Amino acid sequence: MPTTTAIPTGAKMPFDFEEIIKVPFTMKPYFQVYSNEDMRNDISRYTKYPALITDILEDRAKEFDTLGNRIWFESDIAIENDLIDKAAEKMNLNKHFKNIVELGLAIPDDIIIMHEGRIEACFVSFASGWDPSTTKGKTLAEVHSPVADNEKLIKASEAIVKAITGENCYHRYTWAISSISTRSNHPFYERPDFDKLEALTFRIEHEKTIPIVENESVVFLIQVSTIPLPDILNECGPLLLESINTMSDAVLEYKNLIKTKLHLNGEKNRV
Repeated sequence: MPTTTAIPTGAKMPFDFEEIIKVPFTMKPYFQVYSNEDMRNDISRYTKYPALITDILEDRAKEFDTLGNRIWFESDIAIENDLIDKAAEKMNLNKHFKNIVELGLAIPDDIIIMHEGRIEACFVSFASGWDPSTTKGKTLAEVHSPVADNEKLIKASEAIVKAITGENCYHRYTWAISSISTRSNHPFYERPDFDKLEALTFRIEHEKTIPIVENESVVFLIQVSTIPLPDILNECGPLLLESINTMSDAVLEYKNLIKTKLHLNGEKNRV
């Protein structure tokens, strides 16, 4: 079962990397139906496996203490429509939460709630280079406007919202490589320079959606996993390099991968 705890060196990795790392690379969103059984098994770790999430919850609390309202908000619309408790009910959490902060500190996943196509609440401890506090009231298209090669993403935004507020749960994976080894890559934190691949961390985000009110509101859950990059290179190095080598210059710059690409191709040429 994937967790947000770093995968120990040498441990079997619980990921299908061919599903996560696409060749050729594309910014097109690959949302797939996530069965009710898979979703139930996924969120069961909230209550059934407390030992797996203790350090994650501690990290979330530390990020909240450090960043405060840079990682969360809750709109009047979210309050008026009782979206926090409705989301918690869909996640099989049988208790009342007074606000998004209380819910966000109780679960290991980052959480975003959309209502009528706009983001009305979030608690995102482990952001990957973006500021959650700036997304209040925005549509998916507006959130993705700074993303490189975003044409397909923006064009698909309305269709995505229509699908994820329907009957089914959905999921997708995204990945990044960072010189920040912590779970949070919030822009508040300085991104250190590096001179070797061993200093880098591979981040996987497993994004899942659960409809709250059909055709109206939906909750996004984002599960972050971090793995030392050398372990990824041992597991699927050629696949990762091929994907990076198909990226446009704009995507390489957006994902901070220009220097990483040079290092990876340098390592290949030395073999």
